[in-house]
Amino acid sequence: MTYCCRGICDSLEVDRVPTSLRYKSGQKRCSMCSIFVKTTNHQCPCCGALLRTKPRKKTF
Repeated sequence: MTYCCRGICDSLEVDRVPTSLRYKSGQKRCSMCSIFVKTTNHQCPCCGALLRTKPRKKTF
């Protein structure tokens, strides 16, 4: 299945939070749309791709 950004994500983007606190505050990142959204689903409401719930790098 191919995922394609439909442009809905402009209205779904949430307020900026310091980078280290984004995932702790409940925001999830869509790799296809390159935005952070706050949702209880595990899929992006715009393109349907799986959302990242953890940062790629561990911060110490």
